Amino acid sequence: LGLLRSLRWQVNVQSVESWFSMIEARFGVLTAEMFSRDMTWAGQEMRELALALIQWRPANKRRPPRRLAGGLFGIGLLRAALLPAEALRPQYVCQDEWEQLFQESQVMDEVPSCTLQPELIPSVLASLVAATNLPLEELQQACEFAMGCLRGARGDLCRMFA
Repeated sequence: LGLLRSLRWQVNVQSVESWFSMIEARFGVLTAEMFSRDMTWAGQEMRELALALIQWRPANKRRPPRRLAGGLFGIGLLRAALLPAEALRPQYVCQDEWEQLFQESQVMDEVPSCTLQPELIPSVLASLVAATNLPLEELQQACEFAMGCLRGARGDLCRMFA
């Protein structure tokens, strides 16, 4: 109680939303807002899913907010067709398993294929890595983690968004 008083009850608890917003802002700066139109709807969709996921199963040590936010933002780039799904696949997951997990984690409509010019993909991926401040391997694991969370909650989430 003394600590809270000394902080004047100003406690900054990192949430999935705060991490997501930070990643989104960083990505916008790093890409000079080049993809802001594409990310507007995808970002909103991922925020809604994050909120629903937190209501379904709150973030905790096993489901840390930063990891979930980074994974959801990566999935948002896939849904906005700014990255191919393969770019965020962890090396230890085979391609067929990754595609199945990706499809089973989708709550909204079908995911479009990447429409970005192939020469821009490394730049977008590098911006995502920098925005999340996670090494690529950890970012890929965060995407796998977020997809697993979405897949586990899919039935409930589909009813919520129907």
